[in-house]
Amino acid sequence: MPGASRIAASAARPLLSIRQAKMSTSRSPAPASVGHHFRATVALALPIIVSRAALVVMFTVDTVMVGRASAADLAYFGLGVAPQLTLMMVAVGALQATAVLASQALGAGDAPRAGAVLRASLAHALALGLICLFLSMLAEPFFLATGQDADLAAGAARVSHAFGFGMPGILMFVACNLFMEATGRPKTGMAIMLAANLVNVPLNALLGYGWGGWFAAGGAEGIMLASTIARTLAGLSILTILALQARRDDTFRILPRRTAGAAAVGLWADPDARLLRRLGLPMGLAQGVESAAFATVVMMAGWLGTAQLAAYQTTMSLVTLTFMMAIGTGGATAIRVGRAFGEGDMANVGRAGWSGIALGAVWPLPVALLFLISPETAARAVTSDPRTVEAAAQALFVAGFMLSIDASMAVTIGALRGLGDVWWPTLWQIGAFWLVAIPVAYVMAIVLAVGAGGLIGGLIAGILVSFAGLSWRFARQSAMHRLSPVVPL
Repeated sequence: MPGASRIAASAARPLLSIRQAKMSTSRSPAPASVGHHFRATVALALPIIVSRAALVVMFTVDTVMVGRASAADLAYFGLGVAPQLTLMMVAVGALQATAVLASQALGAGDAPRAGAVLRASLAHALALGLICLFLSMLAEPFFLATGQDADLAAGAARVSHAFGFGMPGILMFVACNLFMEATGRPKTGMAIMLAANLVNVPLNALLGYGWGGWFAAGGAEGIMLASTIARTLAGLSILTILALQARRDDTFRILPRRTAGAAAVGLWADPDARLLRRLGLPMGLAQGVESAAFATVVMMAGWLGTAQLAAYQTTMSLVTLTFMMAIGTGGATAIRVGRAFGEGDMANVGRAGWSGIALGAVWPLPVALLFLISPETAARAVTSDPRTVEAAAQALFVAGFMLSIDASMAVTIGALRGLGDVWWPTLWQIGAFWLVAIPVAYVMAIVLAVGAGGLIGGLIAGILVSFAGLSWRFARQSAMHRLSPVVPL
């Protein structure tokens, strides 16, 4: 069949990458205006920002509600979540390749190829989720091996188990949501995550506090189980929506047309699956390296005493919420750069990338001004303890200088991912955080006794080095392709 032949030929062709891209400027349209790129990036970034922030808000709400249960439950929750959250962030980082490959395929005019990317991504999301679930079963021996008290290890392990059961569902949500963002439908995932947050609160009360008497109060374990249910429902909801849309109009060829066994083999062996792993591995590694670096700084904060640790946690809680704007803008920029790259339009690749990077720097400015002008006000939004407020205010003042450059760095990573450039940024990130940020943070906070502000200063040093190298890389890569035009796939 001619149609089947075209699909098979498309599947045998690798997606665009930095080394493979073949572009032509002989008939390239005039690049869109900078204003157009700003408006398009904002329109795509806003729902992504809300979707990412909703996931963070869910963990924040869980923490607050666990804290109202008991101090012991809060300890179980904090320890039990830590390793699982790291595993989740690594897995989510690995799945980021879904948006890059799908947007490149659409830019090249190959909608069925984007659907093949989604199927491969879902297979990998399910596999990663099951691996995380298996590792959660090893939580108690892990906690005991790290010197934790037996009661704390047992309670935290129950939380880890409850978290693990939700990993397949949330990772399938991530895979579907990244695909929908790449195909211009970011509001669906945003709406689902907002609904999941609304469902999470009463579920926390029912399973965690035992409200209504229908269930025994489960404390930290019950609240984590409630969130697992909410995240699993989010995954099933977006998967159902995609399947129903595909039954009406399967432009992307999402629904498999082979037997289950053949489809499973193909998902792991075809070029899309291999490329997804090749791009996803460094993305997941980069996420893990950054998470490990921040965890190391948390340990340093613990060496400084309870007040300084609380001040650092207060600062990072506010910074993390602000950073969601950078995450959303970085995701939107990766999609828009990937689309232009797939079209072979390098002039718009550069403009899409730089406008996204500039937008990333602009978003945090109001919060940065608050940190610089009235850091005490920001600190009191999280804590009322006078010692913590005083120490946090100093750290927040320093963080005010970090927000814009940190956001620009994150968006630059997104721009490079849109080009399929992942290993160089990952290695540069490792150097910036582990050879610059961590040593400088140690010297400033521990040796020079600057406190939590010194920890933030160390992170700023690493971020500056990271952004300098990443922005140079993006300028070089986009200029290189403009100077060496070739023909698109």
